[in-house]
Amino acid sequence: MIVHRIDTRHDFVTVTPESPDDLWSLRRVISKGDYVASESSRVLKETSEYARPDKERVKVKITVEVEQVKLDSTISRLRVSGKIVDVSNDLLTKNSFHSLSISEGRNVGIKKPNGFNAVQLNIIRGSTSEADSYAIVALDSREAGIGIVKGTHLQIVPTIESGLTGKMYHDSKKAPTNYFDKISDALAVVYPSKSNLFVLGPGNTKNSFANFLTQNRKEFANPKTIEGSDVAGEDGVYVSLRNPNLQSALGESRLAKASKIIQEAMRRISLGDSRVALAFNDNLAAAHAGAVESQLVSEEIFSKVVDEDKIVDLLNTVEEFRGETFLLDSSTDLGGQVNSLGGVVGLLRFVLRS
Repeated sequence: MIVHRIDTRHDFVTVTPESPDDLWSLRRVISKGDYVASESSRVLKETSEYARPDKERVKVKITVEVEQVKLDSTISRLRVSGKIVDVSNDLLTKNSFHSLSISEGRNVGIKKPNGFNAVQLNIIRGSTSEADSYAIVALDSREAGIGIVKGTHLQIVPTIESGLTGKMYHDSKKAPTNYFDKISDALAVVYPSKSNLFVLGPGNTKNSFANFLTQNRKEFANPKTIEGSDVAGEDGVYVSLRNPNLQSALGESRLAKASKIIQEAMRRISLGDSRVALAFNDNLAAAHAGAVESQLVSEEIFSKVVDEDKIVDLLNTVEEFRGETFLLDSSTDLGGQVNSLGGVVGLLRFVLRS
């Protein structure tokens, strides 16, 4: 999340979400009674006799007094509904009801009449880590898969094929620059600026591609080759997320931390260690007891818990007691694992006595 301004004196912040994680962070910060400002667009219709039939869309800046906040089922859009208290032109009227649709890349201003609490400020300030965005290319001589990780979410680009069979490739004396150009062009469309780029796959093709980028495509910052992966294409991207060499290179990224948490949870379950909470109610009780050290929440929980405010209460309570929380979706294997365990997994500091 890009944090443009934090003004605690006037209880006002301005941010731009950059990932699904950021939208969930805003869902946890915005509450009823807040004032939220963002841009919307409206169709400007000309009604004069000689008006052109085509319609023009114009941007309108709107501020609403929040009545309801809801994250949609795909976790890619946040809807903030309420009464309009300020609007930049007369296409909309004050005191009418309106829903702002907030997505990645859209600037948002938030004012809290009662001020931001410590947890809310920590959520905003803690969402700016550059280590949480990086690119993965998993390739061999025949195909390449591209994945963009933002926080704990994975975006897959359609597989790129070289068009060469194994024999044709080995017999060819010409370097595969056209293939590498196609991969680079596809990567450039989705690559988070100045992010780490990791290149994996069997054989020496990964090394050749990394050298090609270093010499010919300066917009990609210092590509790093990672050993230990023998799968290319889209499957190679998914497999790479479990590669211990990549996890070591990622260090403190949120996805790497989440992976370690699920591994520790499975270890404790296999040993009969009671310092694990599964499903929503057990995690909520543990959170209010200050027992949750780390918690994983998957998109499955949105279908199990009707009231989103209860999910917000769960995660904010964990962080109030200095625990860590991670929101996962089915774009990664980790999300699927948490889904299978009831949608919420918590590592506990101590055993809760019933």
